[in-house]
Amino acid sequence: MLNWTIEKIELPLRYTWKIAHGSTNSKTQYFVTVECDGLSGKGEVALSTRLQESDSLVENGFKKFMGADPSKCTTLEELLKIVGSMNLPNSLKFGIESAFVHYLANLSEQSVHQILGLNTLNTVNTGYSLPILETGEISEFVVKHNLDRFHALKIKVDQDNAVEKVKELAKVFRGNLRIDANESFDNADQVIKFIEDLGPNMPIEFLEQPLAADKHDDYHYLFDKSEIDIMGDESVTSTDITEYHAERFHAVNIKLQKAGGYLKAMKQIREARELGIKTMLGCMVESSLGISCALNLAFGVDYFDLDSFLFLEKDPFDLVTEEKGRLFYSHFH
Repeated sequence: MLNWTIEKIELPLRYTWKIAHGSTNSKTQYFVTVECDGLSGKGEVALSTRLQESDSLVENGFKKFMGADPSKCTTLEELLKIVGSMNLPNSLKFGIESAFVHYLANLSEQSVHQILGLNTLNTVNTGYSLPILETGEISEFVVKHNLDRFHALKIKVDQDNAVEKVKELAKVFRGNLRIDANESFDNADQVIKFIEDLGPNMPIEFLEQPLAADKHDDYHYLFDKSEIDIMGDESVTSTDITEYHAERFHAVNIKLQKAGGYLKAMKQIREARELGIKTMLGCMVESSLGISCALNLAFGVDYFDLDSFLFLEKDPFDLVTEEKGRLFYSHFH
């Protein structure tokens, strides 16, 4: 019989993490564990405030899950049938599914890649995201945290001072730039003007979610007009990647916590590839447990934004190591 538990842990951050949806100095995380006869698997639940996920939704959702008696599950198919029948937060769905997959890997003495039928990739180049900063704070932040070791940095902007912030970062950082606008522009013409004002020869990899997710026509218009790739983030949730995305985005940001499971994220990556859309594996603020899960899906993905375990004062798992901007599994995998 499987024993399922959930634990709430507060993870202090190395600095204030400020994004469009708020700022914090610590992250409260949930960890799901499934155990039987000394073997166990663990999954991370990283809530999304943008998706209105909350502690109470996770805790009540886990109680509902336990009410379905998951202790007798023997296959992933059985577990997904239970989870799929409930309206649970996507992050909790992922925490439950990944805990069970990790348990199955331990039980069968196989890797997660073997359980999921995935090709392995043992190291990737990740970008690093800056929190929202004043323009005058950017240079000091890059130097203080030795961010030159990364091949790409992501800067968060809003439409008021976007150009000056990007140009300031370009002055102090010689690598590629990624711009995350977090739905802050009002229409496609504003976005086009912003790109024009940046000027030529800027080493920009992509502009992420410049408009609100419901600006369907604007994204359609922007798709052909933009001189740089537009990446969908908030426009990508747990639903399939379809022609809708292919007509509006050059790339999509896929996050396990948003997708709601390994299998769903794998499907999204496959769908994007088939449609000719570039893919990025992203993350919420997560420990190395969650980041190591994303690394399991890394083969064939175009971009990686798997930096958030580096924001933590102390990582509780030490499953991933970063060296000169590259991520490695810390232990034999």
